[in-house]
Amino acid sequence: MLKKHKAALNFTCVELRTLDQPPASSADPEALVWQVLNAGWDVGIRVASENALPCYDRKGYNKILENAKPFDHPAGKHLSAFTYLRLCDDLLEETNFKEFERFVKRMHGEAAPDLESCQGDTDPNF
Repeated sequence: MLKKHKAALNFTCVELRTLDQPPASSADPEALVWQVLNAGWDVGIRVASENALPCYDRKGYNKILENAKPFDHPAGKHLSAFTYLRLCDDLLEETNFKEFERFVKRMHGEAAPDLESCQGDTDPNF
């Protein structure tokens, strides 16, 4: 239906990590995101995304970047757009805003080191 009407699929929760979910929940947001994004790409529609929860840390931003341009996608697929939700006072705090600024630069391909080499890294020059 989306392809017929030239619409894009916009899916949420690209910042969520399975390891951060309570074990009792059996939640696997990473697998769900991968399944939905690939389903859209497989039928040839544009796929976009957004964050589900407020996101101010590097781990969340790295997960968004990983989903936006998956390194291991066999066909090199990527998101057509990403919407960052919730401009708020917390985001505008100095430390949070610096991380957000770094994230935006990386989304545009600037200073984008390997994701795994900066997990948890708080060096603003990295």
